[in-house]
Amino acid sequence: MEMFDNYFTYWSDLPEQDAFSVFGPDHMIWLIAEAALICVGVYIYRKKDLCKRRAMRRGIAAAMLVMEVYKDLVLIVTGHMDVQYLPLQLCGLAILVEALYAFAPCAFLGEVMCVLCMPGAAAALIFPDWTRYPVVNFMNLHSFIVHGLLVLMPCMVLASGEYMPRIRRVYMVFAFLIGAAFVDWCVNSLADCNFMFLRWPSANSPFMGIYQTYGYGVYMAVYASVVCLAIFALYGVIYIVSKIDMGTRQVEHD
Repeated sequence: MEMFDNYFTYWSDLPEQDAFSVFGPDHMIWLIAEAALICVGVYIYRKKDLCKRRAMRRGIAAAMLVMEVYKDLVLIVTGHMDVQYLPLQLCGLAILVEALYAFAPCAFLGEVMCVLCMPGAAAALIFPDWTRYPVVNFMNLHSFIVHGLLVLMPCMVLASGEYMPRIRRVYMVFAFLIGAAFVDWCVNSLADCNFMFLRWPSANSPFMGIYQTYGYGVYMAVYASVVCLAIFALYGVIYIVSKIDMGTRQVEHD
């Protein structure tokens, strides 16, 4: 079928007219579908017992790992595998964090998953950097599905009350973030990469205008400030939502 002609085609070999635009029809359909599936997944998860919840988490983790290996194999076979595809972006690290949490949950992994991985993956869905690919392309499908699963798992855990981030554990989030940023900065310097967008923002990022107008220094200052503010804001939102949910459950119980 003609629509599958470019399924395995790499972005540099694709005609520009095959690309989709941020907040265009294709992108909006994906976002609506992702939101609906996440809501359905959370609803199903909350209805399950602890054993089935554990199975769901591990199933999602396995799916993400298999899809990541599949992506790497396709890139190797097509001759496009490169250092830039190492799992050193925040979302690549998030796959490992969430997979570990699914099989060996702990406070450190839960905190990083809910406060860092979830909003990072959500931001990637809203401002994707894979728009050069057509809708029916393995990289496009992989990116939307994996990022959607990265949002789904912490949403399930939060909605069920199985894990609740606490501001007193924020040091865990910053320890992970600073450690990952240091490693990525070193790799970026040695291999001329842009992991975690520490050298320049992605093409569709809202930070691109700042970078182009005011340069690297201002971009990094704004980028770091927004990330820090977003982390603390998320703690506030989670706290408020948990209190509302607790009150609702109390009323239902009474």
